[in-house]
Amino acid sequence: MRRLALCALVLVSGVAVWFLGAPPAVSQIKVPADFAFDQGKDSPGPVTFSHEQHKAKVEKCQACHVQVFKMKKGTSGPLTMEKMKAGAQCGTCHNGKTEIGGKAVFTVDDKANCERCHKKK
Repeated sequence: MRRLALCALVLVSGVAVWFLGAPPAVSQIKVPADFAFDQGKDSPGPVTFSHEQHKAKVEKCQACHVQVFKMKKGTSGPLTMEKMKAGAQCGTCHNGKTEIGGKAVFTVDDKANCERCHKKK
């Protein structure tokens, strides 16, 4: 009985390349740990961001990175409620209109939602 080697066609820099054997493994991206933001002087409480919670709902890192936020922590500039309320940063999705899983995401410009991100000490 003959065993057939696995063959694969892979696109490398726009060129189709055949090779024998299993295709290269796709590495899994490790979800970063939760991290806290510095509390601003007018902030109602500190904010801790959870990549895990967001990835569970959105599934793809590209939903936020790199068009809304850069990949490296601290390189997207300061997060401000003014920018968020204007539809930037977290407000890109947290605008009350964006739907995920058939449900509208809560909006950042409603005071009733403050404690969803800003936790009292």
